[in-house]
Amino acid sequence: MHTYSGFVWRVPPKRSFGGLEGNRAALALNVNADKEGASLNEFMKGVQLWASVFGTSWVVMDKPAVRGATKGDEISRDIRPYLKLYFPAHVLDWRFEESGSGCYELTYLKVRERVDGVQGEGWVYRVWTRERVEVWRVEGDGEAVAVSGGGVNEIGMVPAVVHYNTKPLERGVAVSDLQDVARMQRSMYNDLSELTQMVRGSNHKTLVKNKGDDASTGAGGVIVMHEDTLPEKKPYLLQADAEALLGLLQAMEMKVEMINRMAHLTPVRTYRSMAASGVAIETEFQILNTLLAEKAAQLALTENQLFRIFCRWEGVDYDSANVVVTYPQRFELRDRRADLDFLVRAKEVTAKIGSPTLQREIDRQLARVVLERDDVLEVVEGELGG
Repeated sequence: MHTYSGFVWRVPPKRSFGGLEGNRAALALNVNADKEGASLNEFMKGVQLWASVFGTSWVVMDKPAVRGATKGDEISRDIRPYLKLYFPAHVLDWRFEESGSGCYELTYLKVRERVDGVQGEGWVYRVWTRERVEVWRVEGDGEAVAVSGGGVNEIGMVPAVVHYNTKPLERGVAVSDLQDVARMQRSMYNDLSELTQMVRGSNHKTLVKNKGDDASTGAGGVIVMHEDTLPEKKPYLLQADAEALLGLLQAMEMKVEMINRMAHLTPVRTYRSMAASGVAIETEFQILNTLLAEKAAQLALTENQLFRIFCRWEGVDYDSANVVVTYPQRFELRDRRADLDFLVRAKEVTAKIGSPTLQREIDRQLARVVLERDDVLEVVEGELGG
């Protein structure tokens, strides 16, 4: 999960606020998205990370029920839309309905969160519909009691977006990155427990003696022979078989390799159990690149939907605001030194051919290997022309 997150967020997303460029609430959202000090980048990083764990994560863009006398008063009191992250365990119920245009819209959402207040611990249930917002509190085993904070839904829509880890199986449900890996890690945990017992047995010998013999041992075990055993038989020591220990270690190494293959992380791990061809490594890189690009696309989709809700809260037309959020779509994990050597040699060899188009294409490939910033790369490719 953290490896995926590191690649996706290696280059931060680009946000063009368009008509919201001078909006104080939008600027505050970018700096402090959840009103707890996390920037929008850090908040979305957490959304992506927990979606990798659970398959989905829910983001609600709410606004305090209190209102200022003027817009300036609200800005001075920091009354603005903010984001809140909910895990699938918090989301108790939801409903999507098909609109007249054929798309599906979230029309009902019910979440639960634990709160600690002056009145003691309890559960708070929040329910959103297109028309109303309700807040209920339950303390201990008591009945649900409506609390202040509910009322008419001012924006006429449920201000929530479900972020999918990958392409969803159905609305509100997606596959976790840990679905298969977790089972393998649990198996390795059991192997480690077995390994601990085997190490203890291997390092400490077991004393075998007659019942009446006056002998003891240290950290090892003691086996008392049957009383009918011949008294001439002397006590002896048993040494544990170390081959079983090596076999278990090899099995754990195989499971590590299996986890790498499940998560498509074999190309970025320094450990390899066998040699692989350049084509096989390149194929693994492409699979990982596709997976990372899919995660970045889901993040861009989620964030653009959140800004649509933000415009509702601010009373701004979303299409006129022209807010655009783009995430990187290229995650080329390649051996730059090998690629650079290949392209330099290719340029020297093909110089005798005398094809300007071929030389220009090689220069373009060199620029893609050397440059990391997409904006600079676009300028260089424009200068190369063709």
